[in-house]
Amino acid sequence: MKVIMKTTTTRVSPMDSRATLNGQRLIEFRLGAEGESDQGLSVAEAELMVRAETAPRSRRLRYTLWAFTVYGNMSVGELAGATEVGGKTGGRGWQKIDVTSAARRWANSGASEPLRILLDCSGCAGRVRLRLGGAAAARPLLRLRLAPRAPRRRRALDCDDAAHGRCCRQTYYVSFRALGWDDWIVAPEGYYANYCRGACDPFLNYHSQVVEAARLERAACCAPVRFSALSLIYFGADSNIIKRDLPEMVVEECDCP
Repeated sequence: MKVIMKTTTTRVSPMDSRATLNGQRLIEFRLGAEGESDQGLSVAEAELMVRAETAPRSRRLRYTLWAFTVYGNMSVGELAGATEVGGKTGGRGWQKIDVTSAARRWANSGASEPLRILLDCSGCAGRVRLRLGGAAAARPLLRLRLAPRAPRRRRALDCDDAAHGRCCRQTYYVSFRALGWDDWIVAPEGYYANYCRGACDPFLNYHSQVVEAARLERAACCAPVRFSALSLIYFGADSNIIKRDLPEMVVEECDCP
């Protein structure tokens, strides 16, 4: 059974804040309860939507909107995004700025502080008004497209370092001399094949248990998840020396897939 994890889109409204920096009004967003319901999701795309109003005769007006992040100490941070505006609409209406990188850093840091954005307009010359406050329908919006976070695989340790009974990689040396193969294998004299042993931790919650059971249709067990090759030098049928790389001969990592 294949489980398809879908993306979701949410819109975050700005806080009712009148914070300013150097006389310019800031836009502040906070996830709050909305963000708490999206735990386990990461920001795939983020778009800042700002409504612009221009003079009636500014049909050929072109300008650039710059969005900068603002740190908690009210200093200007890095450029969050920019967009060139103009054309048939004359720069009127809703304008969109890609702020994915800034929003992703904000979300990954826990979003405990508001995301503060400072907008700057090049080429406006007093002919463009950005609606940063006022009626809710005209306020800026932060449009987020959220996607499931990639599951973090908990790697099993070597058994010497792992907790007792936990899934781990047990080192196991194979000696070609002990097997009586040293008369035709030139090198190496042996190698660490290794194997997996131990128990898997129980699922963290009911949801993950259902998803994993549907995907695997079996109980998780400690098993190899990564191998490496073994380079072998040996005598061939005509006493020629042959070198061959044998795939998946060494267990490098164990886990509960």
